[in-house]
Amino acid sequence: MLSISHFLLAFIVATPSVRAQSSTTVCTQTGCNQDNCYRNLVQSTAFCASFTTPPQSRATPTTASFNSIQSSCGVTRLSSACSCLYPSGATTLATKASITQCTTLPLAPSPTALSVNFESDSQAIYVGRTYNVNNYSTISDPSLAHSPPNLFRVTFTPEAPGDFTSRNVYLFATGLMRPFTDYTFTFWARADALTDPNDSDIDYINLIIQGLKKGPAPPDLMLTESPSTFSNRLLTPAVDTTWRRYQGSFNSGEWPYFYIQFYFNNGGYSFSGVVPSLYIDDVSLIQA
Repeated sequence: MLSISHFLLAFIVATPSVRAQSSTTVCTQTGCNQDNCYRNLVQSTAFCASFTTPPQSRATPTTASFNSIQSSCGVTRLSSACSCLYPSGATTLATKASITQCTTLPLAPSPTALSVNFESDSQAIYVGRTYNVNNYSTISDPSLAHSPPNLFRVTFTPEAPGDFTSRNVYLFATGLMRPFTDYTFTFWARADALTDPNDSDIDYINLIIQGLKKGPAPPDLMLTESPSTFSNRLLTPAVDTTWRRYQGSFNSGEWPYFYIQFYFNNGGYSFSGVVPSLYIDDVSLIQA
């Protein structure tokens, strides 16, 4: 059995037949807002030096200067602007940060950013955290596959009948997409029939789509940056013996890289002790 820290399949990025634009420019407003409050305080950095010191050591500013500034700012904006201007040397940084900053980012090929149907040995899907799982692999069985001959199977470890245990698995994709673009993530899923009709089935799928600025997440799930989650939803209906297409649509916003988890959960009493195997096929991320 392969270690779950290893990936099983490599994701494929479709190459368009025409030459696509190779990059785009993303602009964001960051840092301090140079409003009247900020501009007044630029001329009175000594006030901020006093205002931001701990109460026990704070020098009392003159009533006239404090009231004049506070009346135009309010305490919240006053504190925010001072945090931009103090300690010493922050004025230059704050001025730069307040300008709209633009970054050139790569663009993914279009219209397909991801396509994994498991028919080629060179394709792959990552497996993240897994619980009570026997094995997971691409298998060749045209009678089971949605797109014959291959599909991806996750087999759960049998347990003592009646135990209440949550059994789940994270499958995930990571790669490059176009910023400010509408996408639809889709996959097909089904499961084996329940051994006992009173057993719990695979009761829900949680689809989590996150954006990354610096690059694709590594296979071991140790993210190198904090992602932005711009989609998180439960997909229905529950997985049963019928192949069903599950999907979620989103706009990539300013995030040029995607990190998509589709998380399957099975929890409840298992009178038979057998959890139905899970099958996945035809995973894709397509530009709308």
